[in-house]
Amino acid sequence: MTTKQVYFIADGFQALDLFGPLDAFMETNCHVPNAYDCKLLSIEAGAVATVYGQQVQADFGLDDEFAVDDLIICGGNGMRTLSLSAAQLSALSALAAGARRVFSICTGAFVLAQLFPQQALTLTTHWRHCESLARQNAHCTVSPDPLYIQDEHIWSSAGVLSGVDLALAIVREDHGNSIAAQVAKDLVVYLQRAGNQHQYSDALALQSGDSLKLSPLLDWLSTQLNQPVTVARMAEFCHLSERQLTRLFKQHLNCTPSHYFKVLKLNHARDLLSEENISLQHVATKLGFTCYDSFRRAFVRQFGVSPSHYTKGINQ
Repeated sequence: MTTKQVYFIADGFQALDLFGPLDAFMETNCHVPNAYDCKLLSIEAGAVATVYGQQVQADFGLDDEFAVDDLIICGGNGMRTLSLSAAQLSALSALAAGARRVFSICTGAFVLAQLFPQQALTLTTHWRHCESLARQNAHCTVSPDPLYIQDEHIWSSAGVLSGVDLALAIVREDHGNSIAAQVAKDLVVYLQRAGNQHQYSDALALQSGDSLKLSPLLDWLSTQLNQPVTVARMAEFCHLSERQLTRLFKQHLNCTPSHYFKVLKLNHARDLLSEENISLQHVATKLGFTCYDSFRRAFVRQFGVSPSHYTKGINQ
């Protein structure tokens, strides 16, 4: 059965908030034919400008009649400051009430919060706007930490690219881990866990440091995942002392060199486990763990799920 998705946008919306999740759902159709049908909704049908001035055509206006399973509210500066009339807010609220699920992408949460004024919600949005969202909506508990949160049938995501993380979580819910993993690979992104748990792509946050001294080392470490690289060897690579290297890691990556390398290995293990018919023991040995139990414990600490459970979900 096709899930009918309607994306609500208005002038000043963020293009990536729309096309990021939309591409993820459309890519799913390559693996599950007609899984999702995506249409655009605005206050009125017709041209809608992005925050940078480009235009797209909305299929529907709020006065039109159409079916909707998933109502997806995109973000952007125009969405965060959008002022809806009483009639417009009533129409959009009615759509939200009749939808099976409601999602907000980034600052689309500012619109979503208005649709459920009597309901206590737990939401997230771009970290820069979390305080403002909480201040404007006393009925909402706003968390700045996760990439996305599920509160019953209402989902919200953080800034821009996290809309793809949310979309992958929805694909997992609708079609299973195997399809979600294929879509993630097609999009060249990391597969996420569902709900408001820590992300499978935690390592991406560790790669946000801008130290020029660390960049060559991080690139080199990504090629050494099958090797037992010590902190002393990392320091030698950078022509630094171990103390200097550790200080740089804590300053720019908020972790130690050994922790960073372990997370890098575990994310690689997660990718290997997505392959069919691969031995868990082989993965543990390949990544230099002394035994499977130590690998399993590290995997659970990082991802909140055992390797065997993760593999079972991927191959279901």
